[in-house]
Amino acid sequence: MDMKDRLVAFINVLGIKKSEFARAIEVTQSNVSDWVNRTKPSKPSPPAMARINEMYGLNLNWLITGKDEMFIPGADGKLNLDGKKKNLEELSGNGSVFNYRLNPFENRIVTFPIYGEIAAGEPVKNHDADPMKYIEIPRAYLSDQEKTYCALRVMGDSMSPRISDGDIVVIHESADIHNLNGKICACQTPDGITLKKLQLDEEKKRVLLRPLNQEYDVIVLEEYELETFRILGEMALLFRVV
Repeated sequence: MDMKDRLVAFINVLGIKKSEFARAIEVTQSNVSDWVNRTKPSKPSPPAMARINEMYGLNLNWLITGKDEMFIPGADGKLNLDGKKKNLEELSGNGSVFNYRLNPFENRIVTFPIYGEIAAGEPVKNHDADPMKYIEIPRAYLSDQEKTYCALRVMGDSMSPRISDGDIVVIHESADIHNLNGKICACQTPDGITLKKLQLDEEKKRVLLRPLNQEYDVIVLEEYELETFRILGEMALLFRVV
């Protein structure tokens, strides 16, 4: 059973039509139809999942991974008419990018300090020890313990158009270089910290840090440079302040 199957099962347990479900979570019926259609790759965006959680008590860990129970403890699937629309809206159809308004959520939030800046351009020296600001994130968006995440502000446009100058990235701590191959990571290079797409060149025993903006060069770290190279973690969430 995958996420589409679990979503169908959840709606069936609720005993409501897809149109009613769509209205309750403030999406279109076609959105819901696409989410459960096996011929389409569409799935609920994190803001939509947060609204399902708020309105019906859906356990997001169950929806995403199939683990735990369908409902969060104490929830019975009845529509929560007091559910509030989150101050987090999806940008341009990209489920991993959000407009973030600096108003606190009412509950179930985690506050992260924004520790300095990370380069989306040339690497910059270590981020500041003191936080610049704070960002509040729904706990449901985190798949691991809070202490394994940190937030940094992006500086530069080497990762555009997906990641823009001034965006906030939430990094999930990980150093497993093989599992992170091909993913966007925060990396400590001999020249400083940078945000790039990680690529392993096992044949030549080197690491490539690729920008998404083709106007920038690939950073090539040869084998002798890898002693001072460290992966801080994978980009887990991306926020855009508005």
